[in-house]
Amino acid sequence: MSLENTPRTDPSWSPQWDEAFARLLERLGTDIFPLALRKLIELHVGIESMVVTRYQNQAPPVSLYHDLDDVQAAISIQFYATGPYLLDPFAQACLSNAVQGAYRLSDLVNESFFRSEYYRTFYRKVRISDELGILIRNAPGDWVVISLSRGARQPRFGPEDVARINAIHRTLSAAVIRHWKLGEAVRSQDDGRDVEERLATFGADRLSPREAEVIRLILQGHTAGSASAFLGITEGTVKVHRHNAYGKLGVSSQAELFAVATRYLASKQS
Repeated sequence: MSLENTPRTDPSWSPQWDEAFARLLERLGTDIFPLALRKLIELHVGIESMVVTRYQNQAPPVSLYHDLDDVQAAISIQFYATGPYLLDPFAQACLSNAVQGAYRLSDLVNESFFRSEYYRTFYRKVRISDELGILIRNAPGDWVVISLSRGARQPRFGPEDVARINAIHRTLSAAVIRHWKLGEAVRSQDDGRDVEERLATFGADRLSPREAEVIRLILQGHTAGSASAFLGITEGTVKVHRHNAYGKLGVSSQAELFAVATRYLASKQS
């Protein structure tokens, strides 16, 4: 669906909505359900791709559906699940028990995130400019995120897109849970804290507490300026801590830091 043809008014209960909703119900439990789900969503917002992922506390994410090409899937599905998902703003929103609903990427991050190594790897390299995530809570600690993406030459999602998706959130939630037979969460809610602890312990054996704080903020997309504001210290002090931490970790750039952190997170899954 082209973005130019995205509806400007709520299409709910129009003839097109009625047909798309009927198709969604008819295809529950079949292999073509995701196509019907996307069709229904596209009545409300224009998108380029759709990914459906399940997050259960400390377990690696499970891809339920995607329509990505091989290169995009290698980065956004396979590599993502080895550890970088812990830095994903949408995964972090689930971990933080956010309110269910639709969120733009810009609703969850500050502007410096768009200059981070994470953004370069999981957005720019796969030609994605923006993402809208539909957060669905199945049970405590058990979430599904429907990720809707737009390409590099297309506009970012706006508040009107969020409103349109939130208007049908209950329909999407019920259909997704029923189709994938998600049932109840199999892990306790306390396991979610283990994920936070995994990230918090990165470099703890080599870094000072302040250096570790700076490194975690850098991994989350903060610049020296935004990290200084967050920590209440000067930008120069942040840069000193970053320089010292890079030396102790044996890295010389944010890209190398991201690679080392990814290997660490992956090693802690078992």
